[in-house]
Amino acid sequence: MQLDFRQILNGLRKRWWLAVIVALTAGVVAFLYSNSQPKIYQSQTTMIAETVPLDNGVVEAIKKTLTTYTQDLGSKASWRSALDNSLVRNVSVDGLAGQIKIQARPDDTSIVMTVDNTDPAMAQLVAGVIAQDFVERQNAANQQASAAGSRVVWLISQEAALPDKPYQPRPLLYTTAAALFGLILGLLLAIVLELLDTTLKNPPEVQQYVGLNTLGVIPKA
Repeated sequence: MQLDFRQILNGLRKRWWLAVIVALTAGVVAFLYSNSQPKIYQSQTTMIAETVPLDNGVVEAIKKTLTTYTQDLGSKASWRSALDNSLVRNVSVDGLAGQIKIQARPDDTSIVMTVDNTDPAMAQLVAGVIAQDFVERQNAANQQASAAGSRVVWLISQEAALPDKPYQPRPLLYTTAAALFGLILGLLLAIVLELLDTTLKNPPEVQQYVGLNTLGVIPKA
């Protein structure tokens, strides 16, 4: 049987309900699954390096060595020191490896750190404590001025805020994506079912696919 767009359109028109059912089912399943996952909150803080007074040469040097600072900030030894100094005892340093993300931004000589946790207050606390400890350690190590008389100063340009809503999961996003995927899948299923249906349903199809004239038609009722 030769494939044509009219046959595909007929299949979509007859079985549109199938696409709707698949889309609704996928959306409901995605919503229920995502809504059952533990809620993860994220707190973000930004640290920036400046020179006092401004020295473009030193700024360029900071940009080239910014990855060294991120390695220091992302080390377990740095986290353990920060938590010990702040007397935070109920946080596992080993568990922080999957919660802390650090990104260097050489364009503005800054480092962005995000902390994920199921407790929004704990996410804010850990981000703030580690960032503050990092800034204090770097400033203590950069007391001496360069040959040009400039000194590198680290500042917290964005304080860790208390997240008011979960970062993950995102039920609305997942539900929408699943519903769209289900709609596409349902439409494809409707087309496949129409292509697999080889029955002749009206006189034009008899003429088209068999090549014979129709002598009579028996009505449904």
